[in-house]
Amino acid sequence: MAKSKQVQSNRRHWMDAGGVAPLVAAFTSHLSGLGHASLTVSGYETSARHFVQWIGRTKIAVADIDDDVVHRFARHRCRCPGARRQDRVSAKYVKRARRFVEFLAERGIVARPPQ
Repeated sequence: MAKSKQVQSNRRHWMDAGGVAPLVAAFTSHLSGLGHASLTVSGYETSARHFVQWIGRTKIAVADIDDDVVHRFARHRCRCPGARRQDRVSAKYVKRARRFVEFLAERGIVARPPQ
């Protein structure tokens, strides 16, 4: 169990959410409150942190997040700290990041994408 906590701590260090960390924490608390297992919540947290770090590196403001930004994240050639070096992130990973964006939209932090 201690090893698992160490891995989780290392992921947080690699994927620095910066000033958006409170929003990531609120998102993970929300998921926990819905009854999701800790492993599921951890996966969503990692995706959200990666997304937030990527928008920071690409100089995209949180308020400017839209569907196009999520698509760009999905296509980015990942060289982010702590992540595997890949040409693209998986569809499942993007779906998790998109759920974080939906969480932000529900709270009025980002504009809702057109339906």
